[in-house]
Amino acid sequence: WALSEHVRAEGGAASAAAGDGVLRSPMPGTVLAVKAAEGDLVEAGQPLVVVEAMKMEHTVTAPLAGVVAQLPVRAGAQVALDAVLAVIEEAR
Repeated sequence: WALSEHVRAEGGAASAAAGDGVLRSPMPGTVLAVKAAEGDLVEAGQPLVVVEAMKMEHTVTAPLAGVVAQLPVRAGAQVALDAVLAVIEEAR
């Protein structure tokens, strides 16, 4: 068996650039859980959406503290690679 790890460049689906509040799906799959709602205050690093693909779960976290401005996905939804899962606006 040979295992390799694929690391995405900064700004890719798996990470958000500093100050960028758009969370994107790191892989195509099914949304297992949505742990926030539009209008919620969230902290940087707080889990927001769990996506499953090939029996692996990936928890997508808030890249910055702020307010959930958009949350276009629901549990059970199919998402594509780089699909927008949530948008966080910096709290003012």
